[in-house]
Amino acid sequence: MKAALATVLDELVSDTPMSPGRQHKKLQLPGDFYSVRLSRHYRLVYVRPEDGLILPYAVGPHDEAYDI
Repeated sequence: MKAALATVLDELVSDTPMSPGRQHKKLQLPGDFYSVRLSRHYRLVYVRPEDGLILPYAVGPHDEAYDI
């Protein structure tokens, strides 16, 4: 998981578009919460405030990562 997380974080800060297989999407929650697929079963949920930082919020199995 560490390698997958590092790869996704690199993709998030790069200028190239993310692969559609990552299923990167904005969540329907107050604030700037996003979700991105790390593997078949694991997700990263993060917040991206206006200053452009990426603040990881949860990493875990699909259903557990979305328990916000």
